[in-house]
Amino acid sequence: MTAGSANEYFELAGRVALITGSTRGIGAAIAEEFAEAGAEVIITGRSREEAQAVADRIAEAGAVCHAVAYEAGVPGAAHDLIAALSAHVSKLDILVNNAAILRPHRVGRLSEAEFDEVFGINTRAALFLCQEAHSLLVRSESAAIVNLTAACAHRPIAGLGAYCASKAAMINFTSTLAQEWAKDGIRVNALTPGSVATEMILPKDPGERDAFEAEMASQNLMGRLAEPREIARAVRFLSSPAASFMTGQTMIVDGGLLA
Repeated sequence: MTAGSANEYFELAGRVALITGSTRGIGAAIAEEFAEAGAEVIITGRSREEAQAVADRIAEAGAVCHAVAYEAGVPGAAHDLIAALSAHVSKLDILVNNAAILRPHRVGRLSEAEFDEVFGINTRAALFLCQEAHSLLVRSESAAIVNLTAACAHRPIAGLGAYCASKAAMINFTSTLAQEWAKDGIRVNALTPGSVATEMILPKDPGERDAFEAEMASQNLMGRLAEPREIARAVRFLSSPAASFMTGQTMIVDGGLLA
């Protein structure tokens, strides 16, 4: 196999990719990575304006990029999103469920409203978006779903019980969907990132940020936080022809945190 032919296995030309929560952080990095690989990318975010700003930035490099408002925690939002996309695209090749919410709490004091909010966005929204997107995914010759999880889905952390459990549930659903949809030609995998340098986890106070990063970095073997593009490249692999025989798996990219 030549280097040139090897690279072709990671190309996404001709594919349509939908990425939730893609206005910042890991989601935006995935959108950029996919666009560079030749995919037509659909950016989603709670704010249509923010999604459009990301789409415009990516499109400046010549990529085809669209922006759609999507509020993951709202019941029925997945149906509305796919209905809107169906008017503009004839198929969906890649779905990346990245939208998530993290709310620190103690399980002993967790309210029903907090539980519903975390599971509503991290689990329910992702699952039902998969369900709604099925009609477009089956039209693809190489459909792939990637569900973003979290290291604490494998090793729970005190103070984040609902978040950890909501991500663990997605690992379980990933396996189930892979089993049920293999006959439809849809691969379903999950990706577990470790600590990533994003707004989601970094303190807003610059004075606290350095100490926080140092503490988080000390927990993995690489001794640092991941950059969003490092996670995005792994998602690209799972979505590409290079992973054509991979389904029902959870790929861990955590710098050795769980080793």
